[in-house]
Amino acid sequence: MRKLVAAVLSLFVMAFATVCFAETYEMTYEAQNFTEPLKNDQALSETFTTPYGLLKIQARKLLNSRSENRLHFIVWLDDVRIEDAHLPKVDYGYTFRVFKNTSNGELFYSLESIERACLYGYSPVNKKLEIYVDSLNYAHEKDAYPYIVALKNGDLILAFEKGNKYRRYKFNWDAKKNWFGYADLGTGWTSIMRDKQ
Repeated sequence: MRKLVAAVLSLFVMAFATVCFAETYEMTYEAQNFTEPLKNDQALSETFTTPYGLLKIQARKLLNSRSENRLHFIVWLDDVRIEDAHLPKVDYGYTFRVFKNTSNGELFYSLESIERACLYGYSPVNKKLEIYVDSLNYAHEKDAYPYIVALKNGDLILAFEKGNKYRRYKFNWDAKKNWFGYADLGTGWTSIMRDKQ
C-alpha cells in the first residue's frame, strides 16, 4: 500500500511541476510591416531590457542601396554592436516581434517577411545575436507565408500558410544544447491568426 501511495504522490508531484514550471512564451512587442512606411534614410529603433543588459535594435531604409541591401539592421548590447546586416527590400515590408520565455526571462526576436521568418536571440556564450530558427530550413508549401508567433496557450510556433494549407512547428528551449528543439505538428490547422496572442 505504501508503494502505491508513494507512486501516486510521485505522479502528482511530477504533474504539478510540469504545470507550474512549463515553458511558455509571451509576445511582448509587435510591429507589423514596420518598414513599409519608412522613408528613405529614415530609421526606427527600439530598446529592450534583457538579462544581459540593454539591447537596442535599429532598422534603417537606405536610399542609395541596391534592393538586396535596402534595409540596414543593427543591434547593440550595452553600446557594443553585436549585429550588423543588410536585408533585401520585400513586398509589404518586415514584421518584428519580441517573445519572452516566462520560465527564465530570456527574450527572442522574430523578423519576418512574406518570404522568410527568422528567430534571433542573444547568446551569452558566443556574445552575439544567433539565428535560432530560419523558416528556410523547415518543410513547407512553395510560396507559403511564414509566421513566428506565440499562441494563446504559450506555445512558440513557426507556421506556414498558403491558401487553405497550414503547417506548424512547435519550439522549446533545450538548456543543455543552448538551442531550440522542435516538433513538427504537421498540417490540418486553421489560420495562425485565430490562435496567436
